[in-house]
Amino acid sequence: MISNENKLQSLKQKSSWFILIGVILIVLGCLALGYQFIATVFSVYFIGSLILIAGIAQALHSFNIKSFGQSALWAVMGILYIVIGLMSFFQPIAVSSALTLVISFLLLMSGFTQLFAALNNRNLPRWGWILTSAIITLILGFMIIMGWPYDSLWVLGMFLGIDLIFQGWAYVAIGFAIKAVNNK
Repeated sequence: MISNENKLQSLKQKSSWFILIGVILIVLGCLALGYQFIATVFSVYFIGSLILIAGIAQALHSFNIKSFGQSALWAVMGILYIVIGLMSFFQPIAVSSALTLVISFLLLMSGFTQLFAALNNRNLPRWGWILTSAIITLILGFMIIMGWPYDSLWVLGMFLGIDLIFQGWAYVAIGFAIKAVNNK
């Protein structure tokens, strides 16, 4: 019990940091929504950096697994990752278009999966929420694919902005909840 009280006290002392970080994320999310094109390009650069690093690591790793027998395949995969990562920096608009198309397909697959799950589980209480989620996800997927490739210039930035705002509100809520906890 003493351990939990110490953890609670430690968290209470840091609750203002949760709130501050939350406010910063909300501000960044609003900026991303206000400048969706710039946020889209930033997202592509970030994703491209991760893919580039992964490609370099995989290509280097391919030289260490000569006994595995498929080192050439690992090297080719690493090189493809490197090429895609570099494309993100030299052709961010084309990459954002491709990513937006992939996201629309993922949303459609997710929507149809949720729809199938909802219809097969109509005996569960509140199954309508799954159906509602499926319909919204399908509408979003169809909206993105109908506006593709033109909407690719802002979709990723909008998603980033919305995500940052929701994360920010979560941090703010956690910070205030921690502050409100009474010691017993």
